Amino acid sequence: MNDDLATKRLAAIASGLSIGRLSRHIFLCAQQKTAKCASYEETSEVWAYLKRRLKELDLASAPPSWQGKDVDSPPPETRPGLGTVLRSKADCLRICERGPIAVVYPEGVWYHSVNVEVMERIIVEHLVGGQPVEDFVFARDALDS
Repeated sequence: MNDDLATKRLAAIASGLSIGRLSRHIFLCAQQKTAKCASYEETSEVWAYLKRRLKELDLASAPPSWQGKDVDSPPPETRPGLGTVLRSKADCLRICERGPIAVVYPEGVWYHSVNVEVMERIIVEHLVGGQPVEDFVFARDALDS
């Protein structure tokens, strides 16, 4: 694949995920190969909940269905994603206690003990409302300051 075509495909995928128009990015340690801070089952449940709720609330955009297929051809036409929150699963966020652990950027707010109920609060209060859920915050590290 030539570099120009590869760059166009990547740009189309990024646009489909709303990259460039995001308000927040949440990382969650989930489905670890070696679970230390919480069980694989617990983190899987929270990850599945996060994915489902962001879709239900139209906060997340799905990647294009053609992503990763026929990579040597030009990208099909896509429309930009409508979501404003990107989610990423991390094998480990290196805290390894009182997990699952989540971090929300750009604020750099770190959360502990993120079960399904806490994740719902993070979604409603922080991702939508802009206010961190102070009961579960243990650190802050905004990268823009």
